[in-house]
Amino acid sequence: TCYLTLFPAFPFSLSFFLSSPSVMKSFAVLLLVIALCATAYSVPVKCKMPQVWEAARVAFDPNRREYHNHSSEYFVRGRYSYDGEKNRKFAVEEAIIAEGKPVDVELLELFDEKKLYVTELRSRSCKVYTIPSDAHFHRHDIPENATFEGLILLGSYPTQLELSQYSLRDSHGESYMTFTDTCVPVRADHFDQNTGFHYEQFQDVTLGLHDPNIFNPPTGCTPGN
Repeated sequence: TCYLTLFPAFPFSLSFFLSSPSVMKSFAVLLLVIALCATAYSVPVKCKMPQVWEAARVAFDPNRREYHNHSSEYFVRGRYSYDGEKNRKFAVEEAIIAEGKPVDVELLELFDEKKLYVTELRSRSCKVYTIPSDAHFHRHDIPENATFEGLILLGSYPTQLELSQYSLRDSHGESYMTFTDTCVPVRADHFDQNTGFHYEQFQDVTLGLHDPNIFNPPTGCTPGN
């Protein structure tokens, strides 16, 4: 916290400051303190995002890159569950993969086990895929080394919502993230060196899980290609 008390201006002329090195030094220190205080107030402290939550999600990758012999292109929308404590995700979504037809799927990602379960809901057929060893778990937190880019207002007065924006560039690519003042994720844009651009948006966020059993792997799955 930055505390600063400014006393009324004292009756000294400019020549007094110029002729007194000690006063000039003190004045310079005062200006530095003011600048540091202004900086401290302009950059908010990074909040801590809840690690277990659910939301309605829309995500897509418009690229047509080949990644491990598969197209990276997809479009999904549905209900999404996130557990950042145990590196796992669950979703029930309508999905369009590459140039395929829309299908309703259930996705279970157990990243620490390097397993991805995909269940086609209409036929109840299930396949299990091995997550590539060079993949990384895509988190939704504000990274410690992220750069604060500024505040924006969503909507109009008096129902406007203030959002914080952060950016990050690392070995995995580049990210641009938007959060509410209570650290609820709103949107995440990410560019991955392997698969290109990814867009992700969240709404109707709720804390906790509606069913703790959603992370239990389905049975009877066959290996996917």
